[in-house]
Amino acid sequence: MMKILNGLLAVISAGFVYGCGCIQPQVPCLPSGITMPGINQEMNTPDFWIKKYASPDTVILDPEGIQKFNRDSEQKHLIKDLIVQEHVILGTEVREEVLKEIHALKVKKLYDARAKIVGEDFYRRIEACADLGSVPSQVSPRYGFVFRYADQRLIPTDEIITSEPGDVEFDEIQNSSLDIGIPVQILHESKNGSWVYTWSSSSAGWVKKENIVFCSFEEFKRFVSPDSFAVVINAKAEIFRDPSLSRPYAKVRMGAFFPSVGSGHSMIRILIPAQGKDGGCHPETAYVKKEDVHIGFLAFTPRIIIRQAFKLLNAPYGWGGMNGEQDCSGFIQEIFAAVGIRMPRNSSEQGLTGNLKGEFKGRSENQAKLNILRSVGDKEIAVLRLKGHIILFLGTHKGTPYAIHALYGYKEKTPRGFITRKVNKVVVSDLFLGEGSEKGSLLDRIIMICSIGKSTQ
Repeated sequence: MMKILNGLLAVISAGFVYGCGCIQPQVPCLPSGITMPGINQEMNTPDFWIKKYASPDTVILDPEGIQKFNRDSEQKHLIKDLIVQEHVILGTEVREEVLKEIHALKVKKLYDARAKIVGEDFYRRIEACADLGSVPSQVSPRYGFVFRYADQRLIPTDEIITSEPGDVEFDEIQNSSLDIGIPVQILHESKNGSWVYTWSSSSAGWVKKENIVFCSFEEFKRFVSPDSFAVVINAKAEIFRDPSLSRPYAKVRMGAFFPSVGSGHSMIRILIPAQGKDGGCHPETAYVKKEDVHIGFLAFTPRIIIRQAFKLLNAPYGWGGMNGEQDCSGFIQEIFAAVGIRMPRNSSEQGLTGNLKGEFKGRSENQAKLNILRSVGDKEIAVLRLKGHIILFLGTHKGTPYAIHALYGYKEKTPRGFITRKVNKVVVSDLFLGEGSEKGSLLDRIIMICSIGKSTQ
């Protein structure tokens, strides 16, 4: 039986092209137009790019190859396999991970919701709440599932902390967001009992305990490795309480999967984790539209990857998955999750997967980048890593390279100088976007080109 894990939608990363939300704009944003510069209606369709492939239906990796790809990522410590075996974790590892996040925030100049600088009192409260002194020398993980949408936070607080006063779209504490069905290991609990420190397959952070249902290890394994499962293949799928699909319960993002237990004329029956009156995990039957899911993973071909990417075209941008949306790395995760590839949570780690085609230090190597992109062109599926951003390469058109990505904004030259155009959605753009700005274009800022589908080992 193929071992499968979700945890795929727990993401943190965002980027900036002068670009995505990883670096916030320092001037007031102006709204972008309906389309991106140089992009026509035809270029905003998947078939425009698919037809550039000589063999778009060639399988890049079969199920066995995908399992190996995922194992390689586990061995590089880019993702975790939560169901290998029951095990214990050193308490020092848990404490160090939590303290690392607290210290990373401490060295920044941050602001609270009242636009006041965050001081030492705030961090003392956080450390007291985290209660790391109670972490034992060896931690035996508990197991569970998210049974309603939940934010995953870097520290145990709901307070919004920003790097610019009032910039609430970029909450520095937001790590990721977790849909229903995400499996997690629970390693620690806050002093007040409101928060639990969790690991998913691809991220770690604090989740409100009220959003987690606990289960035994055996129950955990059965749920995440079912004999048959339905994978969400649309931008969002509605889960319903009834087979007539008239009682909506929740929405989940592309790549989420659930045990499937039958079908009807227009729906698939699935199991979702639910909390019983005794507080334990009692899976319930729910229903999804047939067109929103696929039984088993989709085949990993160029046609399917591009089609999945374009299903998210114009989907709203969400820093760290805020409001159930996706940032740049969340976008990449969702696409590849539909074919069974478990990508890491953030752009820097995603750039370490697959086959490294080239590594670069700056814009002086742009010609080398273009040469590699043209050689990848109609043969491979590649992701391009920038510092703090990641994008899916689509191909070249009339010699110009293009990509699709979740973009917060970009710098544009005007007679008044450079301004930030706020985009806030998934778009197609050329790689010269932002050209001439202080940070440079997308092409200038590429530091890695990685072909997804070939192991580096």
